[in-house]
Amino acid sequence: MLIVVDGYNFMFTVPELERYVGENRIESVRSYIISLFSKYREKKHYDITVVFDGCTETVLPKKQIYAGISIIYSKSGINADTEIKIITDQCQNPGDVCVVTYDKDIRRHVKKCGCQIIEPKAMYKEISGVLNKDKKKKSDEPEYKQKGPSENDARYWKDIFKDIPDEEIKPAKYNIKKTDTAKEKKKTRKLPHNSGEPFCKYQGTSSDEIQYWLGIFRGVENNDRQD
Repeated sequence: MLIVVDGYNFMFTVPELERYVGENRIESVRSYIISLFSKYREKKHYDITVVFDGCTETVLPKKQIYAGISIIYSKSGINADTEIKIITDQCQNPGDVCVVTYDKDIRRHVKKCGCQIIEPKAMYKEISGVLNKDKKKKSDEPEYKQKGPSENDARYWKDIFKDIPDEEIKPAKYNIKKTDTAKEKKKTRKLPHNSGEPFCKYQGTSSDEIQYWLGIFRGVENNDRQD
């Protein structure tokens, strides 16, 4: 799959990007777009070409490769639209080419060539979803697994397990006492504000948490015996 991006059209039609153009120099936003697509390429392994209108900045080459993606600045006398049309005209497998733009003239041309079209907003949403996928997976983990035990949690669980032989420890489902009556429910303790005690002391303990803390303190005991 080859993705051809109408660079400035992408910049000015995606609200999350366009709003920064006025606050920063346009070069900074352009560099961010290039970086964004390079990270997307690392995940999806597509061929990506981003086309920008040529400008008076003589330091910019007409074509360059950045992190595996092609960056093209239109030649003198033509604009990015023409460059994109040339690319789509020359492609051998137009069905495997996707052009990212809102420009009506480009859209009409690439449709005749048989290429696919995707709107910039949809492309940006796709990129954001792919790049944030790993972060979302990590955030689904319980907080105690991400950050490790707090001092209050450690003291609480150390007191719980220090005097219990291994053979007496049963799965959590056998330790949970059911409370069905309204009277018993009223006795449920609520978490007081600003208390320094572990949350689990008031809300009960899940099976995953018990197994987690068992592993923590068994490891500590083994280290103490070795020392």
